[in-house]
Amino acid sequence: MFEYVIRGVVTPKQIADLRRSVGWNGMEDSYSRSLANSYFYICCYDEKLLVGFLDVVSNGVTDAYIQDVVVRPGHQKKGIGTEMMNMAIKKLKQDGVFAISVLFEKKLKKYYKKFGFHMFLAGQMSTREEI
Repeated sequence: MFEYVIRGVVTPKQIADLRRSVGWNGMEDSYSRSLANSYFYICCYDEKLLVGFLDVVSNGVTDAYIQDVVVRPGHQKKGIGTEMMNMAIKKLKQDGVFAISVLFEKKLKKYYKKFGFHMFLAGQMSTREEI
């Protein structure tokens, strides 16, 4: 039914459209640069439509950060986000990455705990107003 591809063929416009579908800013210009610098990303397609996306930033050794876990509203609650998370965690473990981080809204704490994430005190600063 759904096709999951690590480093799938995707354009910044497709990602921006997917992000906008869930009410996020599109950031199309940013994805023109970031896809090339991503450690890896996972695309989920329903036919040719991008319905899920997950990006991983990492140095490939000590730390990885899972970001932009996004699923098109009409495709949510079908296991797409869970499958992409499982794929990402599996690959990062296989690559020997020491620690994996993810930021999420408080309401998603139970969802991320099921993958084995623990809550830690952390700091974050935005350098852009649009974020």
